[in-house]
Amino acid sequence: MARIRTVKPDFFTSDDICALSPLARLLYIGLWCEADREGRFQWSPKTFKRRYLPDDDCDADAVCRELLARDLVRLYGDDLAFIPTFLAHQKPNPREKESTLPAPDCHASNLDLHASNPERHAQGGREGKGKEGKGMEAASPRVTLASALPDDWKPSDEDVQWAGKARPDLTPALLATETERFRNHANANNRQAHNWGPAWRNWISKADAASPAQRSNGKPDPTALPTEEPWEARLNGWREKRFWMPQMWGPPPGEAGCRVPSNLRSAA
Repeated sequence: MARIRTVKPDFFTSDDICALSPLARLLYIGLWCEADREGRFQWSPKTFKRRYLPDDDCDADAVCRELLARDLVRLYGDDLAFIPTFLAHQKPNPREKESTLPAPDCHASNLDLHASNPERHAQGGREGKGKEGKGMEAASPRVTLASALPDDWKPSDEDVQWAGKARPDLTPALLATETERFRNHANANNRQAHNWGPAWRNWISKADAASPAQRSNGKPDPTALPTEEPWEARLNGWREKRFWMPQMWGPPPGEAGCRVPSNLRSAA
């Protein structure tokens, strides 16, 4: 049974949310409606597909895995799930039916439940004011405040592995260059975040594969000739996974107007 929930404006600029695919963001909101007043619900990707992504050509299991990988949803028990931060952002109507699903053993360590803080359910059916993520500091001592990018910060091994799959066109050298640009941008703009990994992934997902020599004032120089190395990496991604970014690289191999250097086209 779906319930009425609310969305805060800052949800759309949250680092964790920006790191998701558009369909995963939409499904995450849908799961708020799926969840009962404790943030618990039956786990059924096929049902979620019918209810929240009915006309989208997508793999519901893959979209659900995005939410699990980001720890936005956790599984427990026999095909059950819960949203760890549900009560930090939702104020269910006190007249809403009590949960009939068992509580996960680890739930209390993830979020301060209404059982130990009854005032959560005495505030009516609307969310409180504040940014997406506010209130989590009080809800759980394990959640840290947003902070500036540490001087010694670097992407985790998991983030680097993700980049290898999501952006096979970026060589290690180009990935290192983009990471340095990410650091400079974060410091120059006084950015803060709870977790810098999702912010880095969002940056890398939008990065152009041009080499530093091809950039003008920090932006891709459209007049510069592409070096062979990025094009070779792009072609590898095309051959292995049909990965291509036409909005930046032009038509893919085999189509009119393809910009792949002529000496490499035979490899496509």
